[in-house]
Amino acid sequence: MARLRILFVAGLGLGYVLGARAGRARYEQIREKADEAWNDPRVVKARDEATQFVKDKAPVVAEAAKDAAAKTAEAAKDAAAKTAETVKDVAGKTAEATKDLASKTAEATKDVAGKTAETTKNVADKVTGAATDARDKVTDTVGDVQKRVSDTADEIRDDIEERSDKALRTAAERRDDALAPLDDDEDEPTR
Repeated sequence: MARLRILFVAGLGLGYVLGARAGRARYEQIREKADEAWNDPRVVKARDEATQFVKDKAPVVAEAAKDAAAKTAEAAKDAAAKTAETVKDVAGKTAEATKDLASKTAEATKDVAGKTAETTKNVADKVTGAATDARDKVTDTVGDVQKRVSDTADEIRDDIEERSDKALRTAAERRDDALAPLDDDEDEPTR
C-alpha cells in the first residue's frame, strides 16, 4: 500500500512535469516539493516499515520457496508465472494510473490557461470600454465647450453689429441735425 502511494506521488509529479509547460522554474519548484514529500516523516516511516516488513518476511518467503522448489519444480514455475503476472498487472495499472493522472493534469493546466486567457480578455475589454467611455466624455465635453464658445462669439458679434448700427444711426442723425440749418439757408432765395 505504501509503495502504491509512493508510485502515485511520483507519477503525479512526473505527469505534471510532462503535462505542464511551465518551464525550468516550475520544474525546480515541483522537484523541491517532491523532495519534501520523499523526506516527509510519514513517508520515511512508511518506507522503513515496508523495508522492515520485507526483511522480516524474507526468511519466511525464502523458506516457503525452498520447500516449494524441493517439492516440485512445477510449483516453483507456476509461482514464478503468477508473480510475473501480478507484477505485470501492477505495472500496467501503475502506468495506466500515471497516464490518466498526466492526462488529467494536462487537462487541468489547459483549463487554467483557458480561464486565465478569458479573464485577461475580460479585463482588456473592460479597460478598453472604460477608455472608450472616457474618450467619448472628453469628446462630448470638447464639443460642448466649442459650442458654448461659438455661441458666445455669435452673441458678441451680434451685439457689436447691433451697437455699430445704432452708433452709425445716431451719428447719421446728428450729422443730419448738424447739416439741417445749412440746408435751410440754401432753401432761402438769394437777394
